[in-house]
Amino acid sequence: MEVTFITTVDHNVGDDFVREGIKYLLKKVLSGTELHFQNIHKHSPITVRHGFEWFKNIKFSKFTFPSQKIDALLPLKLTKDKILEADLVIQSGAPVYWCHKEYDSHCADNEWYDVLIRRRFSKNKKAKLLNIAAGSCQEFNSNGEEFRECRKDSEYIKEFFSSSELTTVRDKLAQEILASLGLNTQLIPCPSIFAVDEYGFKPGTKKFLVMNYMQTGGHYDFSKNIDSNKWFYELRKFYDYVKDKEDILFVCHNKREVLNAKKIDPQANIFYSKNFLDFMKVYRSAKYGIMNRVHGAFLMASYGAPSFVVGNDSRARMANEIGLESMFINDVDSKILINKYEELKKSYSDFRKKFESIKEKAYNNYHTILSKVLIN
Repeated sequence: MEVTFITTVDHNVGDDFVREGIKYLLKKVLSGTELHFQNIHKHSPITVRHGFEWFKNIKFSKFTFPSQKIDALLPLKLTKDKILEADLVIQSGAPVYWCHKEYDSHCADNEWYDVLIRRRFSKNKKAKLLNIAAGSCQEFNSNGEEFRECRKDSEYIKEFFSSSELTTVRDKLAQEILASLGLNTQLIPCPSIFAVDEYGFKPGTKKFLVMNYMQTGGHYDFSKNIDSNKWFYELRKFYDYVKDKEDILFVCHNKREVLNAKKIDPQANIFYSKNFLDFMKVYRSAKYGIMNRVHGAFLMASYGAPSFVVGNDSRARMANEIGLESMFINDVDSKILINKYEELKKSYSDFRKKFESIKEKAYNNYHTILSKVLIN
C-alpha cells in the first residue's frame, strides 16, 4: 500500500513526531500489509512530484515563482506523483484550522490544499484521504466564534471534512470549531505520543529538568500583546532559582532557540540537532519539563515524564488531553513556574501510570476508528 503524508520535511521535529506516531498506528491496524511511506513538504507542495524534493527549501520556494505557480504550469503527467499514485493520503497532525481576519490570515488560503487535494486527490479514485489529529491555531482563550463569522474558512473546513474519509482532532477547540459548523468528529490525543513506539525507544535514566524557551511562547503573537520581555525576565528568575537544584538541559527545536537559551545563561547546557531521532533519544532522560514547545512535552510524556506547558495560542491547550497543565504566557510569572516545578517534583513518579491509561485509551480509539476506515 502506498501511503503519502502531507507533512513537513527537515523543518519541524514536532511534525516528525506526529508522522512517526501515525506510522506506528497504521502498522498496527494494517498488520500483514506492506506499507510504503512517502512525504510531501506541505510548505512547498511541488515536492509531491518525484524529482522535486530539493524544492522543499523555503528559500527556493519563495523565488519569483512560488512552488504552487510552478506546479500549475507543469502537466500532471509530466512526473511521477505522490498523490496520484497513493492508496492512502494522510494530513498528518497540524494546525489546520485558523482564522485571523486582522492579519488576513485564513486556513482556506493555505499553500497546499488547492495543489494537493483539489488538483490531485480529486483525480485519484482509488485513494482515501485521512485528516488525522487536525488542530486549531487561535488565540489561547478562543472559543472558535471567529469561524462562525467567516464564510471563507467555514466553507473550506466543510469541503476538507467532506473530502476526507476520516477526520480526528487533537484539541478541544478544534472539535468545537467543527461542531459549530455541524461537523462531528472524535477528539483523541495527538499521535505523537506513539512516535517512540515506532522505534522501540524506552525511558532512560532520569537526569534532567528540561526547559524550552521561545521568545513569545509560540510561533505567532495572535493577541498582539505578548510581553516577551516579561517572559524572558520571569523565566530567567525561575532558572536562577532552580539551577543549583537540578541538572537543567535546554532542548532547542531550532537554532533561534539555541540563541534564546544562551540569553538565559551563556553557559547553559543546550541540546540541538537537525535529526528528530536525536530529540527522541535525549527526551528519554527527562524527569520533568518547563516547556514552550508542546510536542517536546508530548515526547517527554511518552517516557512518563510530565511537563508544564506555557503557550501563546490554542495549540498549547492540546497538552490538557494527556494530563498536562497549560497556561497563557502573559499569566505566568516566576512564582507560578516555581510552584509548578515543585508540583512536578512531587507528582512525576505517579504521572507515568496516569499517562499509560491515557495512552492506552488513545491507542484503542485510534485502532477502532482507523480499522473501520481501512479494513474492508
